[in-house]
Amino acid sequence: MLDSLRTVKTARLAGASLLVVAFMACGDDPAATDAAASPSDVPGGPPESKAPAVETVSVELTPAEPSSAPRRINFAVPVPPGQVASADLVQVKANGVALATARRSLASWPDGSVRSVHVQFELAVPAAVAVEVTLNEKASGGDVAFVPVEETLASPDGTSGPAVWATFPATWLSESRVAGPALPSAAVAGTPAAAWDRVCDYDKFDTEAYLQIASETGSPLFDRPTALYRGYQRNGKLDVLRSAYREAALLRASVTGTGSATRIGVGAADDLKYHYTQGLAIHYLLTGDERFREAAEDVATRAHDLWDDPGYAGGSDFWTERHAGFGLLAYEWAVAVSDDKAAEIAAWAKTAVDAYLDVQAKWPSGYTNAEERCFAHQAEAHGEDYGYFGCSPWMSAILADGLDAHADRVAREGDQARAAQVWKSLVQLGRFVAAQGLDPASGRPYYWAGVGTDSNELDEYDEHWGESAYLVALAWRWSGKTDASLKAAAEKLVKGLDDHGEAGQLRSFNWQCRSGVMAPFYLR
Repeated sequence: MLDSLRTVKTARLAGASLLVVAFMACGDDPAATDAAASPSDVPGGPPESKAPAVETVSVELTPAEPSSAPRRINFAVPVPPGQVASADLVQVKANGVALATARRSLASWPDGSVRSVHVQFELAVPAAVAVEVTLNEKASGGDVAFVPVEETLASPDGTSGPAVWATFPATWLSESRVAGPALPSAAVAGTPAAAWDRVCDYDKFDTEAYLQIASETGSPLFDRPTALYRGYQRNGKLDVLRSAYREAALLRASVTGTGSATRIGVGAADDLKYHYTQGLAIHYLLTGDERFREAAEDVATRAHDLWDDPGYAGGSDFWTERHAGFGLLAYEWAVAVSDDKAAEIAAWAKTAVDAYLDVQAKWPSGYTNAEERCFAHQAEAHGEDYGYFGCSPWMSAILADGLDAHADRVAREGDQARAAQVWKSLVQLGRFVAAQGLDPASGRPYYWAGVGTDSNELDEYDEHWGESAYLVALAWRWSGKTDASLKAAAEKLVKGLDDHGEAGQLRSFNWQCRSGVMAPFYLR
């Protein structure tokens, strides 16, 4: 299970001060400005939620094959926390007429509000047409019974997509947080942050490109369904949704067994860094297909079996940010959608986070900088021969993604002290990257940053600006949005991505487009 950074690099050749918790309105208007908290706000109150209000969104329906006959339409409506209390408060209209619908809540936010509403109805869709979905308006068109989701698909396993596609505006998707924190691409157009829309070429690195190299073990690395769904969340484009939908279905179709007998059929079945629940959970929240919820729970169980003791004992004891991050993400996103295993999986997440915070606080021995700390481990802990303690800034973005999801969840559950502890960890990480993780001559993030030593490994490529920008942006956000040096460092990294960033091959697209794309959200 060795996780060699150099192996990845060779493959590319081929192709804190006191934490000030700024509890934010994660589901609010992306253009809104939330005031920075003061030290007295620690640990603060629960994160804000969007107040219930009558809102209407236009959903574009596009038939895979035109037909004038009525057919069953299936999709789910993601909503931000606090917005909707019941699935019965969702109305669907076509041409102003309320439709008879089947409605159910798919999952709940920790405050008990609905996270996504699954709807079905009958409608003829001979060509692209829009329907209006209104929240907090009691459904008045009557009821129909649900049919199995697979009956609404072009092929039962979903790998060819649905018979009728349903696309939402990027503003709605971003506000809902269905794939995590996001700003729509339109919100950063004309700024350096638009670089992600160039580097993340969703047409070049679509499902057809993936299928050409799908037999290569590393092709699905870094959770392609999530990277693609985050692209759809930011731009609302049908072509991007097609790739995200199909690749989530391909991943689920590869899963066999249940519980501890679960095995994946992509990547490496015994390697934790290939085990992803996030894309499966997002797919469930957008489609209501229960098979993806169950697969997320099973993959989380398998991830726990593969690494049930995620601490680090020093030296060559196996540890890397990539495994740590994907393990935690597997837990957090399974918890988000689980119907009967959330408590068990949440306990695994707590154990993992405790272990990761211990790594950050303890290593290397003798390193006393309390303000700037990454998740340091000996390079030999994942098979490298650098010979000193350090950390990977770009892989740390995966772990930060999971830690931030954990902090958001526990804060919404009411454990503000726990959330503050985790956000403090992210501030320390971002401060380390800004101060010690960048090459002074070029500003380029190190491939491997030494800790407690003057040694570092330079990166020969321009494929990791975005991940470091994300880490520093998180630190600026969770330190209260008052540290001008952090803001400047994050913006400089975004500018570096704009000036130099590239995705030289599909796997580079995968890692650059899954976590770094959230940086603009945290820099607003």
